[in-house]
Amino acid sequence: MTLSKKVLFSLILVAVMLLSGCSLELKDAAVDAKQTVIEVNGVHVTKDNFLNTYNYNLSYEQYYAQMMAQFGLSDGSVDESSVLQTTVNSYINGLVLQQKAEELGFDQFTDEETAELTAEAQEEFDSQLESIKNTYFADSELEGEELDAAVKEYAESVGYTLDYFITSEKSTHTSNRVRASVTDLVTITDDDISAALAQKIADEKSSYESSLATWGKNANAGTTTYYTPAGYRTVKYIEVKKPAADENGNVDTTETLAEITELAARIASGESIDALGAEVKEAYVCSASTDIDSAVVSAVTELADKEAYTDVIETEKSYFIAQYVDDVAEHEATLEEARDLLYDEVLSAAQDDAYDAAFTEWVNASDIKLNLDRLN
Repeated sequence: MTLSKKVLFSLILVAVMLLSGCSLELKDAAVDAKQTVIEVNGVHVTKDNFLNTYNYNLSYEQYYAQMMAQFGLSDGSVDESSVLQTTVNSYINGLVLQQKAEELGFDQFTDEETAELTAEAQEEFDSQLESIKNTYFADSELEGEELDAAVKEYAESVGYTLDYFITSEKSTHTSNRVRASVTDLVTITDDDISAALAQKIADEKSSYESSLATWGKNANAGTTTYYTPAGYRTVKYIEVKKPAADENGNVDTTETLAEITELAARIASGESIDALGAEVKEAYVCSASTDIDSAVVSAVTELADKEAYTDVIETEKSYFIAQYVDDVAEHEATLEEARDLLYDEVLSAAQDDAYDAAFTEWVNASDIKLNLDRLN
């Protein structure tokens, strides 16, 4: 039985249509992936590149949210629209920065600069290889060149190559050059420092009004403060710790009690706390202090006279003797006192503001087109 020419032609036509339809579908998918979703001054971001970045960011945020949920710090959900907007902003800012660098010639490096960057990249690359070796090949039976080859292969599988680190170093230096072109022109005056000092004093006053103990915690920890509230006194104290409990849970305090009793007797006979040969600690204490044992705080704040000593104070873990040294006067730091402490902080803040303002201008001046509907 033979097919008529008409039937044969029909079958061929159907086959061609099916094949053409299949080819057209593949072509459409490829074309769709290359659609522009963001354009910045003529530079295009394709759909496939954008989605690769977006999906990576989304996966990271989901992983982080799940981690936080395990500690009760999150419900585990992620705002996908926020991740989308962050990804869009990242592409726009990155392209604006890249184009500004090209405009200013900051993306170009001399042979000497390239050599320095390559050396820095090699150092970072070697460090990452060592980290991979210690983390993922600690129990490997491979040795020598075989081990090194396996480590490099793993590094390449996650994108860690020398070229990657060279590109990263160049990108970092390029960004720093663009930033420096703005921030190097920024200067500050005493008026700027005075304004920052006034704000710090106001903030600290407000904080200490609701929690007087905060100042003592900060001061005792060596944290710089710009306002000292009233109500504090300086104290000196000696602590003799009790020994650890034995296997039966008993604590023999005979020796430690004898030691602190002897020190108290020497103080009573006229020796100063600094002359006893024991470790003397100094602290700022008020009636609300919580960073020193409450029994010590209570005893030392009840002393009426300066230079007076407490009796031996026993707590769960130690014995103490404390001395009331002097009152701490309420004080607001002056410009002279604060200038050197605040200069770098105020300058850095001014530089950040200047760069943020400049970058915003660059973005606003850019021709930006968004076609986010193409992501659907």
